[in-house]
Order: sequence, then structure tokens, then C-alpha cells
Amino acid sequence: MTVTSETLTQLLDQAKQQQMFLEMFVRSWVDDYRSGGGSVFCGKGCRNCCSLAVHTGFAEALAVAGQLTEEKERAVGQYAMKLRELVRGVEDLAQYLRRHRDTMGFCPLLNEDGACSVYPVRPLTCRSLISTRDSAWCGADFTKVAPQEREAFIAGLDRKVVSFPSHYVAVLQESGKELEQAGGQQMRALLGFSLYGNLGVLVHLCRAHDLAGAALQGRGEAERVIAEAGFDHPLLVTVS
Repeated sequence: MTVTSETLTQLLDQAKQQQMFLEMFVRSWVDDYRSGGGSVFCGKGCRNCCSLAVHTGFAEALAVAGQLTEEKERAVGQYAMKLRELVRGVEDLAQYLRRHRDTMGFCPLLNEDGACSVYPVRPLTCRSLISTRDSAWCGADFTKVAPQEREAFIAGLDRKVVSFPSHYVAVLQESGKELEQAGGQQMRALLGFSLYGNLGVLVHLCRAHDLAGAALQGRGEAERVIAEAGFDHPLLVTVS
């Protein structure tokens, strides 16, 4: 298999096309839902969902890496290093997500006004997370919510559209995941393997450790770079 820098261009082009497709689908779905009386609460500066752990494919992370200012590069690097320490001894996803929520704070790509600094190239994971409830619920720790309040939240969910028991739109999340999987399949077709992981970690690896150059040399080189940087943890990066 001959792999060149044009391969990265192909991956980036497909990622862009997938994002544009999902964007159109989301807008159409939201318009239809609102015209039928449904409510969607997402908007600029509405950032509580940006405290969640975001995982994405290599191409989308590479696109984000190409848009960083020096200030954001430092912020992403600090985030990645903090997360690397946080996952030591963590083996299951639930514990990882709890630690991330309680410790990591907001996404390092946010501006001071709460807006995303890389909004045009934000990943499918972010684009597909559409809330049918007030943004306060997007950052809620349900283990600390009073039982009556939690029951009222669940009772108020539109079960026809949400990924129950969450308040996020199911069909949009499913579409985003399908597109992510298609991106992984293309990377495997072009490079022989795929990369998927935490957005901040992958962006940091692209900026500080030339993960893209390593990927062009093959799976073994990519795995070496990831391991030497200390991010060879299945909850941070997976190579398949």
C-alpha cells in the first residue's frame, strides 16, 4: 500500500463532507421538531455539554489541530496531560466518565464567552448532541439530583425522540455515530488501520507529536508515537 500526504487530504475531505451532511440533517430535524411544538435549547454560549468527554476519529481531530492558535494549543496540551494522569488506574468507562465530569472542567477549545473556538470544524460528536431540555441538565450530576427532581425530569422527556433516559435526540446521535464509523472505515481502507479517541488527546498528539506523519508510516509507527507520549490507554486512544 502506497501512502502519501494526499491520503490525509482524502480523510479531511471526507470528514468535511460528513460534517456538512450532518449539519443539514440536524437543521432540518430541528426545524421540523420545533414546527410541531417541540423545544430545542442549544445555542451559542450554551456550553454545559462542553464539560462532557468528547471522543472522535483521527480525521476530525486532525482538522481541529489545523485550526488552533498558540494559546489554544497550550490549553489543549494542558488538558491532555491532566487527562493522562486522571486515567491512571481507571479501567472501566463509567469511572472514566465520572472522573472526567468531576475533574476536567470545560473543553479547552472554548473561548471566554463560552463559544467554541473551532466551531466550523467541531466533530460529529458535538454536532449530533442536541438537547430537548434546558442546558442546566447537560452538565447535571444525576447522582446529586434529588429523587423528586430526577423523576420530574424523566417524566418530562419526549420519549419519541430522545435517547432515553437522556434528553438528547436519539436519531441525530445515531446518525453522527454512523458517519464516524464510515470515517473509520475509510481510514482503514487508506492506511490499513484507524484511530479513535479523546478529542483533546488526539489533537495534542497531532500538534505536539506529529501523529499524522506517524500514521502515514503505518500502524506500528502511530502506536509508537502514542505510547512514547504516554497516551496508550484504551480509554484515551484506540487503534484498530
